[in-house]
Amino acid sequence: LIRDEGLVDCGTLELLPEPHAILDDAGDDYVADCNSLLIGNTKEVWPLFLRWLASKVEEKKMEKSNLNDEEALEQITSPFDTFVNESIQRVLQHCCCKEKSVLKSYEIFWSSGKTQKVDIDTVCDSANFDGAENNNDHCYNDKENSFLVSMQRVATTTGKYWHDDGATKLCVHPEYGTWTAFRAVVVFETRDPRCSVPRSPPPCPCPAASEEIEMAKTVFDYALRMSSSDEQGYGATLNKSWTELCDYLHGSVCSGSTWEKVPDTMKPWIQLRDCISVGREDWKYSQPQLLYHYTRDHEILNSELKVLNSNSQSLRSAA
Repeated sequence: LIRDEGLVDCGTLELLPEPHAILDDAGDDYVADCNSLLIGNTKEVWPLFLRWLASKVEEKKMEKSNLNDEEALEQITSPFDTFVNESIQRVLQHCCCKEKSVLKSYEIFWSSGKTQKVDIDTVCDSANFDGAENNNDHCYNDKENSFLVSMQRVATTTGKYWHDDGATKLCVHPEYGTWTAFRAVVVFETRDPRCSVPRSPPPCPCPAASEEIEMAKTVFDYALRMSSSDEQGYGATLNKSWTELCDYLHGSVCSGSTWEKVPDTMKPWIQLRDCISVGREDWKYSQPQLLYHYTRDHEILNSELKVLNSNSQSLRSAA
């Protein structure tokens, strides 16, 4: 799709070379100073996020006693991304400090288009996460060394996901189906330059039925046609600079507290995941989680917090 838009031919983007294969006869002499981790989530992240959000709302209300819940929520910038970033940073710091003798640094490539380079000696000696160097290299093309991290491409190298590279661009897991989301790639640098790299696992075969892939392709093509001419959909990304494009992709908000309020151009993109039956029964997102991921409508969070508070009050009354 990116190639079809002419972004490669005009020089805005460059294709990454194919990664070097680790051959079976590479032997024990094949060494590298980096290894990496792909971090994502299933539907299980949603209740954890809501509890975190409720605590942040209470903090805002304590700072300003005249705020109600909705006003306090409005003061939390990009709440889900903030929750994800804080949680991953905290876990990485905790785990990497335990391996301080082995690890030298790590770099986080966020799906939101930012990177952080973390020196482990610095961050482990600090009570806060202030040992990170922040930049936007992998999303913006403002520097010679900038590049775009494809979370789907990374997922296929794990051998756990099948990627429909030719048609729908869906990433499908044999258990979770399409109901996962990738949040970050973390690359670790070890102190020992002779740290071995594990051999590549065999690729994951397609876990979906061929007729479902065909149906998904039909929905994908329809979604693309619907959005291409719409100023609120994919058409809004045309002729934008990379800075504007990243702001649009990761910061835009639209109405979507109910399915009826979701823009018609967005509905087929949401329905695309539902074409694959693998994992759908057990791992499909709840309606509020699904709609929020696509629309970022704060009204969804307001409703979810009201339900959470009501349930908490009921439990306290029962006790």
